Amino acid sequence: MSVKFGEKLRHARQQQRMTQAQLGNGKYSTSYVSLLETGSREPTAEIITELSTRLGIERDVMEAWNTPVTPDEAEFVLLEHRVRASLRAHDYGDSAAVAKEAAAIAHAQKNSSAWWNMTFVRAEALRELGEVDEFLSVAAEVLAHPLTDESPALTVRAHTLVSHAQLAAGRLHIAVDHALRATDHAHAELPSSSLIALSAQFALVASLTETGQLDKAWAACLDLNEALDGDVPAQTAGSAHWTIGNVAFRRQDVMEGLRHHDLAAQLLRPASDIELWTRFNKASASARLTAGVVAPATLACIERAEVAQSVIGAPGTEGLELRLIRARWDQVNGMPAEALEALAEVDLRADELPDPLRGEASLLTARCLLALARSEEALEHLSSARDYFGRAGAGDRAMLAAELATQIRSTPR
Repeated sequence: MSVKFGEKLRHARQQQRMTQAQLGNGKYSTSYVSLLETGSREPTAEIITELSTRLGIERDVMEAWNTPVTPDEAEFVLLEHRVRASLRAHDYGDSAAVAKEAAAIAHAQKNSSAWWNMTFVRAEALRELGEVDEFLSVAAEVLAHPLTDESPALTVRAHTLVSHAQLAAGRLHIAVDHALRATDHAHAELPSSSLIALSAQFALVASLTETGQLDKAWAACLDLNEALDGDVPAQTAGSAHWTIGNVAFRRQDVMEGLRHHDLAAQLLRPASDIELWTRFNKASASARLTAGVVAPATLACIERAEVAQSVIGAPGTEGLELRLIRARWDQVNGMPAEALEALAEVDLRADELPDPLRGEASLLTARCLLALARSEEALEHLSSARDYFGRAGAGDRAMLAAELATQIRSTPR
């Protein structure tokens, strides 16, 4: 069976953003094209001639795909399938390890394209795992590879990847630089609604926002919003509106933030990616609460995230962050005792949280205790909040905790 031919045919079709039906063009059925791509059918000379024309590939090149598969090539194909399956299952540890193994085989075969794709996938998996140093290193490898400069699409993807890596490492201005390079190449060479161009725009918005350049971030958001007029998948469009809404909230434009988050809620679907759906609802609830929005829609976000998390579980600190959001909802709605119950669960595993979140948990606990006239306990938690915020470099939040403590001490009891 022509597994090698099928893999290369699938890759070439996807590079052209064609469906199996479009490739078949009425002459070959979708199911037949699928059989060719899985290696379940051998391509005839006529088929090779027809498909090479439709894909804009030299016939001799496609003919060469139909040569017998070597043991190493067969192993690569199996590993690539495993990488894709691991990604679909969100098993990023396995996908990173297997992609590294597949890239090594591709390197030994001098197959630059296969090496590039597997190394890129490995970098993205490392990003999901939070392995920042290794992510930086692998992203730099992708950017430095000679193949990257041979294609505008690969150039954009590589700079986007490095931007995310630098952002994860806290090198914010370097992240902005690579995001700008990615978007410049994308604007010059790619359709604005292509997924590669949109990914670059996402990276630019994220890096500008993190550096505090909110006006520039908003300008990038407007470009992103305009690109959504094209043929963009619903999940991608939903993620874009989520991103735009986040920046609007940061700019204190609550109505615009709500509008885009509402659009995101309409477009994102749990059946397509329940983890993304969970993260969106959790993040939207947090943004709404920070903006002082305590409408029923905010509670609906919290409840949707809680239901989804009960289905998929709560890896890492995801569950703790959601309990903290629930506690904030209870507190602002005048239910300090209920909020303290939720915070008690957070406190049990507080050492797993980064200092900024530990500070927020302590500050919220203090507010709840103060509402229950437990001032001495509130002061203890305010002291902890000030320390956590101080270690995190969040001077404004540390000052807020200190000022609240001063107010408590100066109030007659």
